[in-house]
Amino acid sequence: MQKAYHRLVLPDGTVHQQVVVCFDADGRFLSFHPLVGEEPFVEWVGGTLDLQVQQL
Repeated sequence: MQKAYHRLVLPDGTVHQQVVVCFDADGRFLSFHPLVGEEPFVEWVGGTLDLQVQQL
């Protein structure tokens, strides 16, 4: 599953803009890459994904 966000905040505090985030089937973060254009099968979420915040 892939979702696009305006901002991604990594656990170390690094901030990336306009990214596509890849998740596994259980919704766990796998990787990310810059969003440079239209990509098939990517859901636009927008907003910020903050990986410093622990998900319950």
